[in-house]
Amino acid sequence: MKLNQLPVTTFEKVGMNEATVDYSEGSFESIEINKDTVLELDKPGDINVKIHVKDKETLSVIMKYSFKDTLNVITDVDIEDGGKLKLIQIDSSVFESRLINRVNVNLQKEAEFNLAQILPGRGEVYSGCTAELIGNDSKVNMDVSYLAKDNQKVDLNYVANHRGKSTECHINADGVLKDKAEKTLRDTVNFITGAAGSKGIENEKVLLLGDDVVNKSIPLILCTEEDVEGAHGAQIGSLTDETLLYFAQRGLNKEQAEKMISLGSFNRLIKMIDDEEIKESTTKLVSEVL
Repeated sequence: MKLNQLPVTTFEKVGMNEATVDYSEGSFESIEINKDTVLELDKPGDINVKIHVKDKETLSVIMKYSFKDTLNVITDVDIEDGGKLKLIQIDSSVFESRLINRVNVNLQKEAEFNLAQILPGRGEVYSGCTAELIGNDSKVNMDVSYLAKDNQKVDLNYVANHRGKSTECHINADGVLKDKAEKTLRDTVNFITGAAGSKGIENEKVLLLGDDVVNKSIPLILCTEEDVEGAHGAQIGSLTDETLLYFAQRGLNKEQAEKMISLGSFNRLIKMIDDEEIKESTTKLVSEVL
């Protein structure tokens, strides 16, 4: 099956327009959510989660994946006028597992969607989100923190389609690569005709812990509307000698410094978790993996 396809086939010659996975979807189990929920998916299979946020309603949903083999999750979200949703997805799967995780969200007038994906490095990960900012003044924040190691493959794709006026999106990816890991990030801000006054920002930070990792980053800004603002930036590199010296002066060696900085990339999203038990278990999970 094909996953994480770019909206335009810009990188066909280098094979980065999409990901191909040897997996055949079966019958989907459907789960509907319309209130604050903690949903734990602990079995492999195909799951379709549907989240509906009503007018001016605020919901918080936590999805925790603790499985083995392959879990294929499609999360469809509809947010009505003035509604707000915070969706947190945590991959706590076992080693050598495979997560296929896709989010599709439609936002109406003044709706707001905040997504945090915490991917601490267990098995293969194919994850992303496509947001349709249909209503005027709608907002989307997509945040992902990931760790890829031990020849792990992480493939990510985030798309914000600005359709309404004065819409806003922020796409932030913060990750760590080590031990021959490979990561691909596609992030697209698409200003469609009619989205006057809209803004979109893409930011990425990648910490490279080793010379044998593979990092692929594809930031795109597409535009058919004149009155918009779009920007993207990336910080990709390893720890500098000055940084290591700073930690050494405080009694921390290179390995300890790498772990502390890597943990810091997850802490911002972990703080978004409202459930104290899940917050504690996620902090423990990330620390153990690191």
